[in-house]
Amino acid sequence: MFRIFSRVQLAYLAVFLLICAGLYVYEAMYVWPAQRCEADGAWWNARDRECDTPIQIWRITGKAPRARAAPPSAAPRP
Repeated sequence: MFRIFSRVQLAYLAVFLLICAGLYVYEAMYVWPAQRCEADGAWWNARDRECDTPIQIWRITGKAPRARAAPPSAAPRP
């Protein structure tokens, strides 16, 4: 009876260690790279697991951005 109890304990320990190792691998493969990427100010692409740098649209089209006009002042009308 003692031998069976010892095997069950080892089985529980093995399952626990496998779950811990799986969580560590998940963190190392998915969570930590995403956190590093977002901390650098880039975008994390979860589907391809890559860190992408945002690009302004004017760099792609070649058109320079126009200056914004100042909003009209809210002067009271007489």
